[in-house]
Amino acid sequence: MYRTAWVAALVVVVVGLFILGRPGTPAPSGLPVAFDAAKASRDLRAIAEEYPQRVAGSDADNSLAVWIHDQLRRIGLEPRVESFPATIDGKQVALQNVWAVSPGTGSGTILMLANRDVSTVATQGANDNASGVATLLSLARTFSATAHSRSIIFLFTTGDAAGATGARRFVEDYGSDDLNAAIALRRTATRESTGISLDGWSAAPRIAPPWLWQLVPASVTRVRAKTTAHLPAIADQVIRLAVPAGSGAEAPFVAAGVPAISVSAAGAEVPPAQDTVDNVSEHTLTQISTTVVEMVNAIDATAGTGARSGGTISLTPERTLPGASLTLIFAVTLLPLGTVTVDLLAHCLRAKVRLRPAFIRAALHLAPWMLVVAIVYLANLVGLLPRSPSAIIPPDSPIAMSPLYLRALILLAVLVVAYVYAVAVERRLKRGVTTDPRATIFAAHAALLAIAVLTLLLNPYAILVVLPAAIFWPLARPGGWARSVLPVYLGLAMLPVALVYYAARLDVGWKIWWYFLVLLENHTIPAIVVLIGAVLFSTAGILAHSLHERGLPASALASSAERPARREPRAETEMAAVTEVELRRTRNRTRERQRGPLRR
Repeated sequence: MYRTAWVAALVVVVVGLFILGRPGTPAPSGLPVAFDAAKASRDLRAIAEEYPQRVAGSDADNSLAVWIHDQLRRIGLEPRVESFPATIDGKQVALQNVWAVSPGTGSGTILMLANRDVSTVATQGANDNASGVATLLSLARTFSATAHSRSIIFLFTTGDAAGATGARRFVEDYGSDDLNAAIALRRTATRESTGISLDGWSAAPRIAPPWLWQLVPASVTRVRAKTTAHLPAIADQVIRLAVPAGSGAEAPFVAAGVPAISVSAAGAEVPPAQDTVDNVSEHTLTQISTTVVEMVNAIDATAGTGARSGGTISLTPERTLPGASLTLIFAVTLLPLGTVTVDLLAHCLRAKVRLRPAFIRAALHLAPWMLVVAIVYLANLVGLLPRSPSAIIPPDSPIAMSPLYLRALILLAVLVVAYVYAVAVERRLKRGVTTDPRATIFAAHAALLAIAVLTLLLNPYAILVVLPAAIFWPLARPGGWARSVLPVYLGLAMLPVALVYYAARLDVGWKIWWYFLVLLENHTIPAIVVLIGAVLFSTAGILAHSLHERGLPASALASSAERPARREPRAETEMAAVTEVELRRTRNRTRERQRGPLRR
């Protein structure tokens, strides 16, 4: 049954892979590309030298907002300043977004944005992100002097170092229905650049549409820039959908469905203390800026609007896989697990095995894990873990890059003590609950199926995390460690794979444990996801222990198709035994009758 279900699932997968689409990348505009690189370089130097250490909400940050306001007015635009409260480093501060609109002749809006703030350890923040602000100002001069069909918004945000605070506030206030695309600029003057780095992720299960990714290399070719665009691989797109953790300035827009992407110059990043005007490149700034100009021209010249941000991934530059097809592919992978679970239930019902004690035992086994989760969230209330003003915590922020080792060790010690004590209590309580191993195995598979269905409802792409368990758990068999325990814990393989992936992609290394702990504490990882993870780990322990336990019959997981052939010899043996017992009883009765007259 398991193998047959996989055949049916693979047929659906193959059919789903044939339902492909095209990205619909806008064609090159053919318009001349103009950009004042010299003016942008002067602005970069002025911002870095006159407004250093512009931490969000500081005097330097507010003074730079006034300077940008004056520059936009000189261009001929009507700038707006919108203030809003935020919490930065535990302090309540007032932040300002500065933005202006260059009206178009038609409908629709293109947004370009750059953050002006720096981290608390930066000195000048020349490349990150005075270069982005200077580039955006020059783009405002360029597009204000030319006619364009769509309106163009030039947005200068703050609070990006604390998690795209300004960008998120703009999305909340302005909305997203009228936005056709959003392009964020950051680190546009990297010295010794190796290409163009793109970021189209969000903290929600959505990514930028394929046409926006593919627009970058097309624009590079159009302006003949000697650089390359680093497009994401298929695995990157799928993992990002399954375990979303985007924190860039584009993230709030992508989460709202707006086609948004961050454009940066790839290359070795210098430490914030060394990010000065001496470590930037005007040549790189020109290449990035002219590419963005062509991107905007191509979007503006296209009739209609492109696909919104969602679950569609890019297989090749000319082929895309829609999010609905990807969801269908992930959903049918649960068919073999469902088949095995139903078969186990039928087996237990035929054998009249009680199921209720198995679920009670599973609940008792889950209790220590729930206690651990409760203590972690309690650490947030007592201030043991740091807090962030935004659910989107940048991986290069001081909170993420500065693990509090002493507090982490204290929390770990408390968790270990609490877990050991809870396990001791749980074992005493379980002594009064007698269960059949077959019922325990069914309860584990039923719990996994319930987890998979709930995950499918919350984030269908997150089935990728549960998929190894759906494959390996039905293959686990009673017996030695390799047959019982190893397949069960191989089902949890996607969790360390996701950690290693993000450790490499976010360039945080072994500090990834702290980053995800802060995301958990800050509710970026929803509480329901944490509870599902606790149930999954607890269920894996129950199943591995039950399969590895001695005395469990080898046929506990046998399918119904295999059992009849094995049951017939057993039935003949049982009938022969019953017949022999009846013959003995008849002989004994005859002897008693014969001895009766002699006794009298």
